[in-house]
Amino acid sequence: MRRSEAANDFVTVQELHVQPAARPHPQGVAFESGGGRFNIEEKHGAVEQHRYRFAGTLAEELNAKAAKGDLQRFCLVAPARTLAAIRRQLTPAVETKLAHVLAKDLIKTPDHKLRDWLQDLELN
Repeated sequence: MRRSEAANDFVTVQELHVQPAARPHPQGVAFESGGGRFNIEEKHGAVEQHRYRFAGTLAEELNAKAAKGDLQRFCLVAPARTLAAIRRQLTPAVETKLAHVLAKDLIKTPDHKLRDWLQDLELN
């Protein structure tokens, strides 16, 4: 989503003030025999729940912006599983404003390099 035509840059999830849900405390403990070492690991289900909570929060924010008329056209970029979870919760009004979808994990891409990935996406 572009901030404005004059600004020529993109709005990130962080700028929408959508914060990932707090991660639950680690739920599993793996022990190694012999050395007395152990490692605390999250169970796979906790990671999935975290992803779905974040997707729901983002979808709620997009739905609210569309209802207020603050959303014109936007591109949605996320890893494939997260993207599917977000799209399942978008209202039909928001889906009509969705110009492009990119199933790509750009989480570690610095904001100034996002333009390389997003500049060719059609927002009209």
